[in-house]
Amino acid sequence: MYAGIEDMGIAEFPFWIFLGDIHGEIRTIPRIKDVQKAQGIVVTGDIGRNGTLGDAKKVMQALEACNKKIYAQIGNMDTAQVDGYLSERRINLHKRHIETNTILLLGMGGSLPTPFSTSSEFAEEFYEENLKKFAMLPKKALTVFISHNPPYGTECDRLKNGKHVGSKAILKFIQDYQPDFCICGHIHESRAKDTIGKTTVFNLGAFVSGCYGKLVLSETPEMELCTIN
Repeated sequence: MYAGIEDMGIAEFPFWIFLGDIHGEIRTIPRIKDVQKAQGIVVTGDIGRNGTLGDAKKVMQALEACNKKIYAQIGNMDTAQVDGYLSERRINLHKRHIETNTILLLGMGGSLPTPFSTSSEFAEEFYEENLKKFAMLPKKALTVFISHNPPYGTECDRLKNGKHVGSKAILKFIQDYQPDFCICGHIHESRAKDTIGKTTVFNLGAFVSGCYGKLVLSETPEMELCTIN
């Protein structure tokens, strides 16, 4: 239980904002409800419109104008230069873990190969290898796995035709490690909630369409799927 939280009203619980598939949409960032009050913002991937460094910088500047605490990772659209930029800023989540006083974040960006040959696509073996180090980490009171690519075979990885296109390596990691939450994106049309054992999985949907998530740190932390009005 977080200090003093038992004395708070529900509106006073601390919270984090999660968003992804921004694709350069910066006009609506200031309209995220209470964004200035959030403990921080986590970006799951696909930052800029075209995946370029210039696009990513514009988005990050817009986010930081609303909240100074930002963590982010590449999606499949983002280039290696964007990954390097996030590392230089010391805010990169991709293949890293970050622990704050309220949350342990595990990050894995990019995606499996797509028909569009985008900038940061990786094979299942890449995910298998890089997730091994996360499996060795002790879980904290609240552990959140941030994966741009959704886990396979869930409500969160369906194309419009119903085909599952998520990662089996990510699915296996979640089954074995059981973080509290997995927050993903990538498949815009598959905004949904599902469960894998004790892990609750959320595909946030695309921020370019006004979708994002709010993780409320109540006694039993809850993720809310939100939409900008």
